Amino acid sequence: METNTSKTAKPGRSFDSAYGFSFAIALGLILFIAGLIITLTLGEGTSIGLIFGIPLLVAGLVVPLFMMRGGLKHNIISAACPYCGTAIKTSDATIRLNCPACSRKIVVREMQFEQVD
Repeated sequence: METNTSKTAKPGRSFDSAYGFSFAIALGLILFIAGLIITLTLGEGTSIGLIFGIPLLVAGLVVPLFMMRGGLKHNIISAACPYCGTAIKTSDATIRLNCPACSRKIVVREMQFEQVD
């Protein structure tokens, strides 16, 4: 006897803010360590180590901040409650909240308020 099973595709990991933060920190750390090594090893007797090492040190500090600039800002969402229609204002960093009028749970997805199933 055969069993019919439906194969659903697993959602792949997307490059969201958590991965972006980790990538920015890792890249900054690699650049900083490379600049430190070049400055300390090649920079002792010649200036060539300082010419390449110091910019890598600075890049290791600046690049993570530049890459994460989008994750540091928050948008304000103003919409109506999907249950009772009361106007609600919140940040896009909110994941779940209760309506102040009807006290029902609301989920925030893609800058929209949705009912909790």
